[in-house]
Amino acid sequence: MEHLAHRINRRLAAAIAFAAVVAMATTGAATASASTGATQVPPLSPSTAWSLTAIDARIQRQVEMILSQQRASGAILHGSGGVNVYFGNSAALGLVAEGSSRSLAAAERWHDWVMERLNRAPDAQGASFTSYDYAIRSGEEVATQGYDSVDSYAATTLSVAAALWRSGDPHVRADIASRAADYRGIAALLVSPVPTGVRKTSGLTQATVRYNIGYTMDNAEVYEGLADGAALFTGLGLETDAARLRAAAGASRAAILGTLWNPAAQTWNVYDRSAANLGGAFYPAGMAQYFPLIHGVVDAHDPRVIASWAHLTTRWPGWTQNLLNRGEAATPMAYAAVALGHADGARAMLDDIAARYAPAWRYPTGCDATQCQWWSPSQAGWTIRTLLLLRRQTEPVVQ
Repeated sequence: MEHLAHRINRRLAAAIAFAAVVAMATTGAATASASTGATQVPPLSPSTAWSLTAIDARIQRQVEMILSQQRASGAILHGSGGVNVYFGNSAALGLVAEGSSRSLAAAERWHDWVMERLNRAPDAQGASFTSYDYAIRSGEEVATQGYDSVDSYAATTLSVAAALWRSGDPHVRADIASRAADYRGIAALLVSPVPTGVRKTSGLTQATVRYNIGYTMDNAEVYEGLADGAALFTGLGLETDAARLRAAAGASRAAILGTLWNPAAQTWNVYDRSAANLGGAFYPAGMAQYFPLIHGVVDAHDPRVIASWAHLTTRWPGWTQNLLNRGEAATPMAYAAVALGHADGARAMLDDIAARYAPAWRYPTGCDATQCQWWSPSQAGWTIRTLLLLRRQTEPVVQ
């Protein structure tokens, strides 16, 4: 129970770990918003709210939000004012997906920031090639000597590198190629056993070298990160490395399907020692239900995905209005909904989010700040990717 309680609050804690840095400023902002009686943003008419033009405008608002939270160093702040590599990578993946030159440049600057601060020597837990979180103190970026996880940070860093490589930009590719040794070190975390890595004998990865829990969410990200890393190494002409990561990705997928899927409940377990309990809080059990889909472990036609989604939405029928009994919006759920063919539900969820956070896209205007929490670059990154999926569905078919 102690381990589960830790994990339930793990990413939530990461999201608020630096809140004290900005507590006075945010309290003032929240008080001002409440005192002025801010109202919800009126919805657009159905004929224009989800046109291609409107979708493009929504995408650009989220790009602007991320760029507004990027420091001169390249660091992308999380909502509370610190720097978290996992959340920053989510933002960067949205920028690369959007694909404009300024978005790619911002994503590259972020990735440069991450790679320049890798713990190439053993970190506080004895692992190498990990990434610390950073706090902002007197304007300076200061390593906290800790992190939320090893596996998710490493996996999403490989995914960002692969996404930047796929952009085809010659300058970006030259930078990526110069870092092949670092990518080997990052990948080694995901394929090597403790204490040099986090791979378990089951084929799953554990959160850190000292925290022996294999989470469904983390392992879905690891599968994608290894697959992306394999594609990256192939692009770099390093086929031996690519083959090693493809094999590790296959082992991850087999372990996820064999250990983390619960055939009796027809849901995904929270982690390798706990069955999912959808009767409790949305996070982590509810969120775990769509991570294998959005990270490519299974596709939208897989009966496990269909069954787990049905259980999830039966338990949380108000998901389209973000009625999930949690502060942060579960934006990746909208992405999953589009992938599953529930575009109307995803649009309703995004409309509700816009009603809460537009036009400033920082602190909520349509509800109490302490209830809705801040809007973060990570959320913006997932929103961009969701909007791009919706855009492709909206584009007219060329005969």
